[in-house]
Amino acid sequence: MNRKIIFAGAAGLFLIAAAGGAFLYGGHVGASGEETADAEAAPQNGPPAPVAVAKAETRNLAPRAETPGAVVSTRDSRVAAATAGKIEWVAEVGAEVEQGDTIARLEQADAIFMRDDTAAQVRRLRARADYLESFYQRFAGLEEAGESEASMDEMRSNRDEAIQALRQAEVALQRAETNLERTEVKAPFAGRVVSQEAQIGEYANPGTEIVRLVDTRHLEVTARAPAGLTRHLQPGETIQVINGTEALDATLRAVVPVGDERSRMLEIRLELPETGWYIGSGVRVSLPSDRARRVTAVPRDALVLRADRISVYVIGADSTAKRVDVELGAADGGFIEVIGEIAPGDDVVIRGGERLRDGQAVILAKTPVEPSA
Repeated sequence: MNRKIIFAGAAGLFLIAAAGGAFLYGGHVGASGEETADAEAAPQNGPPAPVAVAKAETRNLAPRAETPGAVVSTRDSRVAAATAGKIEWVAEVGAEVEQGDTIARLEQADAIFMRDDTAAQVRRLRARADYLESFYQRFAGLEEAGESEASMDEMRSNRDEAIQALRQAEVALQRAETNLERTEVKAPFAGRVVSQEAQIGEYANPGTEIVRLVDTRHLEVTARAPAGLTRHLQPGETIQVINGTEALDATLRAVVPVGDERSRMLEIRLELPETGWYIGSGVRVSLPSDRARRVTAVPRDALVLRADRISVYVIGADSTAKRVDVELGAADGGFIEVIGEIAPGDDVVIRGGERLRDGQAVILAKTPVEPSA
């Protein structure tokens, strides 16, 4: 009997302890749920969030499409010899030269001999022409010289023939002097030596390529695009060119109106400003696919991207953030068209919008922040 009483008492104590534990556990769970709800509401009830803003604007934007391109030089020449001779010296690969600098030198001995020989011929023929001129003038000045008209014609002919022979010799001398000058191959423009097409000791004839010279200061972008993307382009327009993470504006120089027979693509040429881009760099060219139209645009930094929506936070007169879901349209540089309840002149958040909640109070940055390109 006593054992039953003791066993019942122990069971009762166990049930009381279990009930108390359940009560404590339930109270703990309830508190955790309240804390979670308070945490979700905390951003709205906490201190104002610091943000930077910019104005929504009315801009002329056009839909754009990208096409690949490459950086090229405006001048890329394989400089050849203009006279014959053995090559004595060639500029090193990578050498930077100015216009008129010597980039190769040919042996000068034969050219010097030809010049000196031709100069001697000129002196001889000049002496003969002077003699015949003086001889003719001596008889022409005598009224009663007794010379027949035939004799005078012969003297005049000999004089004129000697003068013409002198003129030919003088031309030959100029050619010989030019050939001597051409033994030093000059740079036709400023640039860098890219390769040696001929080596020291080889014999060069007129037209033999010696050096490849590339102008590294004046660069262009060449790209090919369908006719549909080029029909709205006009020389002088500004086109964005992107090289990796770097972007700049280039000036459209020309649209070559000759399409490739297979691809039906047209070539465009863009003038680049001074840049550190190297020749051969692969770039992307952003071309308008339609005419520009007036739209409401915001800086790209104003966009808050989520898996199910794209939003922009607009700051109201009461310094609270209102979330506006938008659709995107045309883009140009750092600005993009937004379609939604946003008007030109609205203040939109461009820094600090990632953690904002709809209706949250904000405090504006003291200094304006420029939108990134």
